[in-house]
Amino acid sequence: MINQFFPSYTIGADAYDAVPGICGAFGKTAVIIGGEKSRAAAEPALRKSCEGKLEILGSFQYGDNSTFEAAAALEAIPEVQQADMIFAVGGGRAVDTAKIAAEHLDKPIFTFPTLCSNCAPVTAVCVVYHPDGTFCKVWYRKRPAYHTFINTEVVLHSPRDYFWAGIGDALSKQYEVLFSVRGDKEVPYVRGLGAQIAGNCSDELLKYGRAGMEAFDSGKITEDLERVIQLVIVTTGLVSNCLTGDYNSSVGHAIYNGHTEVEHDREYLHGAVVCYGTLVLLTMDGQYEARDKMLAFCRDLALPHRLADVGESLATAHRLAEHASTKYDLDQSPYTVTLDMIEKAILELEELSRDEK
Repeated sequence: MINQFFPSYTIGADAYDAVPGICGAFGKTAVIIGGEKSRAAAEPALRKSCEGKLEILGSFQYGDNSTFEAAAALEAIPEVQQADMIFAVGGGRAVDTAKIAAEHLDKPIFTFPTLCSNCAPVTAVCVVYHPDGTFCKVWYRKRPAYHTFINTEVVLHSPRDYFWAGIGDALSKQYEVLFSVRGDKEVPYVRGLGAQIAGNCSDELLKYGRAGMEAFDSGKITEDLERVIQLVIVTTGLVSNCLTGDYNSSVGHAIYNGHTEVEHDREYLHGAVVCYGTLVLLTMDGQYEARDKMLAFCRDLALPHRLADVGESLATAHRLAEHASTKYDLDQSPYTVTLDMIEKAILELEELSRDEK
């Protein structure tokens, strides 16, 4: 038996007005879970939309990373146990932590992304880390959130770096998925559907990404901005719900997951490192035309395309490739991806930007 759930969502500056009508069918009480800044950005408007219709029992910090320990702490909170539903507010790590807690407590969850940084709000996928910040595993719920409310006004006033890195993360989806499924002789219907959806994701971002970034920078809600938000959150999420983890990622995410195992001078956003890793994938696989288009786009938006952009150097290239080569993200590939292949691609990509300052 196959149970396949697809995300539903509301988008607009008035998206929260739809909360009572959609969530009211699932009960009368809710708790809000999220990060401190995300709750400050979204909670006033969310509470206002619920006045006289839904009771908010409390608002709680999710923790400081998406860990099983943080989810367990949330599950022990009396108000969380008592609530009919959970409202997850914030970025990927906050949302994933709340998704885990909701699954364990068997409660319906609704998501309220405050960042346009990844597809976590609309997927059943939860990326879990160890308490020390290193990658732990990908964990799956039975279904994605019951509904997602994307308030474009809230997203518009989020930190620029997350919007920028979100574009970088979403760029990976088309290239990684199509690479992963390429070796399959027979593709099941749902997996094939995911690959078909993925097949236009990166192309759309290359076409509309700059205009969306310019709208964000100018503080204006435009069709291009909403298109980019939906590409980053919804389109990539549709793909993720159709594919298992092995097919959902490849070299780009292997580079990121390896990157988390090494100390750096500062924190590097997930999407930024994945973006760089995707260029490594295209170089390694000889997709030079696609690589050059993406490279030009990355240079235009100052997205990572060199080792230095992700806190690495020629001296650490081997180490990065070594860590990446051990990751599960490479399990589903059309050929065996080796450490040497990754390192060679890193060095080849670096040569293309040798004269950049």
